Amino acid sequence: MELENSGKISFFGANFLYMTIMILFVTIGYVAQNWDFHYGILITEFLLIALPTVIYVKVKGASLKTELRFNRLSLVDVLLVVVTFIAAYFVAVFINLLGEILISMLGNLIVPDIPFATDPAEYLVLLFVIAGSAGICEELLFRGFILRAYEKLGMWPNIIVTALLFSILHLNIQNILAPFFLGIVLGFVVYKTNSIFAGIIGHFINNAISVTWGYVIMSLPFYKNIDIAQVQEGMTTQSLIGAAILFGIILPFAGTIMIICLKAISDRHPETAAKRPDTGVFGMLGSIKLSWPLLVSLLIFIGMMTLEIVLIVSGKSLFNL
Repeated sequence: MELENSGKISFFGANFLYMTIMILFVTIGYVAQNWDFHYGILITEFLLIALPTVIYVKVKGASLKTELRFNRLSLVDVLLVVVTFIAAYFVAVFINLLGEILISMLGNLIVPDIPFATDPAEYLVLLFVIAGSAGICEELLFRGFILRAYEKLGMWPNIIVTALLFSILHLNIQNILAPFFLGIVLGFVVYKTNSIFAGIIGHFINNAISVTWGYVIMSLPFYKNIDIAQVQEGMTTQSLIGAAILFGIILPFAGTIMIICLKAISDRHPETAAKRPDTGVFGMLGSIKLSWPLLVSLLIFIGMMTLEIVLIVSGKSLFNL
């Protein structure tokens, strides 16, 4: 079963590239980010995610512009994408809070080792590192390469499977639901507009809001001298429920705006209506010859999530038990 798309990117090629990037991420990426957060993220995004993607496309003799959808985006589409992802941010946070509430019942949540900006210069740096690099590099891989490789699945199976792989690569059990949800929305806008720039802008907006939110919070007098231990003490089930209620109040308003914008984008691009899939998801994934790299990636994911759960439950790394 040779599942090639209209270009030169195959289903197996996407799976193999995904596995390779995941291995690079849990080895070189982890070491680089532990050495220095800023440079580590840039190394991970540009050298371990974007570069292998670009190299693979070029080695296959394919066109980067065509295969990765480097197509122009109209000003109206840009505005719709911006508003969509401002609204989608609040929906994603609410969804993720529900997951964190369940996980918090197992033990103490892991506080992400992500710096918050405390001055304008650092804020601009984090915008580039966290929002800019991820928005460009991760979109090239997922909404560019993988979304193209999985085209024969049909629109919605393609978008959902790509979003699932996107969330898995985050390798963070506390932050898996939001990337999955956002991955679906990102896939939809890229599929409809046929432009990777829709995904890059949407991804940037989401991450930029997180960076901005952190900057605003750290500017408040109460948070100026807070440490990690105090942050962890505040991440209780009760506090998460309180945050979920707050975002739940915003949810209907944000969700309505998001849906209206997505419908507007869809109405502007009726020519990209979903087509009947050429092959089934289970039939494709059932081929060991084509999907074994995904199985390897899944095993890596399960292993990493096991380590995280042990740390949450016991407060100690599995290697220190």
